[in-house]
Amino acid sequence: MKRWFAAVGLCLIMSTSLFLSSAIATPARYRVGHDPVAMMADGVLARPLGLVSTVIGSAFFVVTLPFTVPSNSVGSAKRQLIDYPAWFTFKRPLGEFNRRYERPIIHKTNKTVSSDNATDQGSKGRGL
Repeated sequence: MKRWFAAVGLCLIMSTSLFLSSAIATPARYRVGHDPVAMMADGVLARPLGLVSTVIGSAFFVVTLPFTVPSNSVGSAKRQLIDYPAWFTFKRPLGEFNRRYERPIIHKTNKTVSSDNATDQGSKGRGL
């Protein structure tokens, strides 16, 4: 039994070193495209899980609507439960796990800016 565990451990170490040696041996300037292992893992594991999380998030969004409508948090609930998983599944390039979801920043104000006020503010920043 100890020999079996030792053999499995040795196989794991050797297979890990094979993956690492191919990544280390090729300088970054000679690599073309994305890592094929990352692309396969993304296509086989991450995308289906992203699709499942999008469907489950949509279901949770519908279930929580009676609570989010009175609190005016429908937009943030939609972004977290539907938009991000959908972006992760359908819009993110294949094999890129480091890219971040860029949430639009929207500031709501009740102030109206007149054209005179806007030009005064713009000229202050330019030193005019």
